[in-house]
Amino acid sequence: MKYLFLILFVLMAVFAPTASAQSKADVEYVNQVFYPATTLLYSQDSAGGMRMRCTATAIEKTKTGYVFVTAAHCGAVDDTDHKTVSPEKTFFYITDDAITDKTFLKADPIGAGYRHRGDDFMLFAVNTDKIFPVVSLGQDPVVLEPVVNVASPLGLGKQVFVGTVSRAALDRPIVEEDINWTGAVTLQLFGTDGGSSGSAVVCLDQRAICAFVVGSVDKTTMIAMPVSRLKTVIDGIKNKTYQYWQKDPDAKSAPDKSTSHPVPQPVNY
Repeated sequence: MKYLFLILFVLMAVFAPTASAQSKADVEYVNQVFYPATTLLYSQDSAGGMRMRCTATAIEKTKTGYVFVTAAHCGAVDDTDHKTVSPEKTFFYITDDAITDKTFLKADPIGAGYRHRGDDFMLFAVNTDKIFPVVSLGQDPVVLEPVVNVASPLGLGKQVFVGTVSRAALDRPIVEEDINWTGAVTLQLFGTDGGSSGSAVVCLDQRAICAFVVGSVDKTTMIAMPVSRLKTVIDGIKNKTYQYWQKDPDAKSAPDKSTSHPVPQPVNY
């Protein structure tokens, strides 16, 4: 009997995050707030066609619409010579991915982080009367904190993923080309893939965003940037102390990061 109780205790500890993510309160939060606040980011090509880029989330209500956040590598270009970042020369749109009415709303870049220093965030302003819930920005996650993610991997549409935080901050820096994941969060969040970049990670204990998915290593460990870094970028852009952001309409197009890399190369999502 003693061993039976021990086995039950271990099983409860292992599956506690999954059970938490499926509680009635969590289901209501995801369906009423997080899921409808999540959108897909598209760009328009030279022929007028629409190409999905990444996933974006509403984080602020403004007088004329909303502010959405995604990853900088989804639509911004770093100029390493001048240490600036600017949006790609294209038109951006967001859609809530509704089944019956996929309305594309114009999204105007209003800020982006410099990826070479690890600030993989991009902000868009959308002027609209359409109603979106807003997801609050919380605190950085801690190890084993249960998380939920809404994203559109491989362009298959919005899906919900549940997982846990496996490390709160990497102390073994992953730096390669425009990838700088120093101090990033690692997640066990299975199912995410290309197209999930920029999607918010909500810590269920906080009911708020604690990180943003930016990529993976060998598709076994998901990488996310902590929300505190986004707050720093937003504050810097608003008070004009973030010297890297430069809205340059002549920015070159960023290289396509959608293809897979050989193991164990880090991959931007």
